[in-house]
Amino acid sequence: MSSDGFCIVCCLPNDRAEALRLLHEGLPPEQQSVLVLALDGLRGQDESAFSGLFVATDNEQLVGVVWVQLGAGHTAVVWPPNPAGVAAIELMRASEEFLDQSQIVLAQTLLKSDEHEIAELLVAGGMGKLAQLAYLSADLDSFPMREPAGDLHFEPRASDHPDRLGKLLLCTYENSQDCPALNGVRDPADIIAGYAGQGVFSAERWFFVRVEDRDVGVLILTEYAEGETCELVYMGIDPRERGQGWGQQIVQFALWQAYLLGARQLVLAVDEENSPALTMYRDAGLTVWDRRTVYGRCKSGAKS
Repeated sequence: MSSDGFCIVCCLPNDRAEALRLLHEGLPPEQQSVLVLALDGLRGQDESAFSGLFVATDNEQLVGVVWVQLGAGHTAVVWPPNPAGVAAIELMRASEEFLDQSQIVLAQTLLKSDEHEIAELLVAGGMGKLAQLAYLSADLDSFPMREPAGDLHFEPRASDHPDRLGKLLLCTYENSQDCPALNGVRDPADIIAGYAGQGVFSAERWFFVRVEDRDVGVLILTEYAEGETCELVYMGIDPRERGQGWGQQIVQFALWQAYLLGARQLVLAVDEENSPALTMYRDAGLTVWDRRTVYGRCKSGAKS
């Protein structure tokens, strides 16, 4: 692909270090550190991890970079080019073509609210605003030191039962106020794979939430390699079982699990439009420490 004197090509291995440096320099400071962590997590992986790394060259000089980082469950993270670059739009178009070729169902980028130029570039590249996320955390001081009392039973290793888990996940998505734009986009297998790709996977931290002899919800936790952070990846309740205060019990159980893991904090993200969930988390002692806007594109049925 070529335009206006420059050429858009997949980055060659010999040019990768320079391309990633250029990509890093073009990102906002808070995203630079996240990119470094993402690259650290790819150590030891094969060349396919960089199949979505595209560069713009002009007279054999790199003038722009975009990286589509492929993820589990037909998902991807798009690391956008510097919006001031001469080839920014063309690089975004190359990333869009690559997403289609790779049959990606959900691609996304997280931005701060003041990153207007990058947001405009993402929209020009076929992505739109999906949600406004609030990031909440609770520290060690608020963790219960014993299992909280309640009516709920937590059955671990939910991931060992993908059919049962997949049906329950779809059920908990019904009438959800958390990122409703994503409902119906992915099939259960992709949803499960996407959750499993976050943090350090352990089946012992995937729970069916049960009352008596029936499943009423799901809780998925993960930790990160440093061992100090536990993340509440997902919790959801069957819509027929909502309104009974069980959300608070699930959160308290998650905090207790973080204590058992030896974590120093529990973190999670929630759609700011989901006011019932925000209230529940705040009542449980979690506080907002950051906000991000999710830009992305959904291609339901993109897979063959």
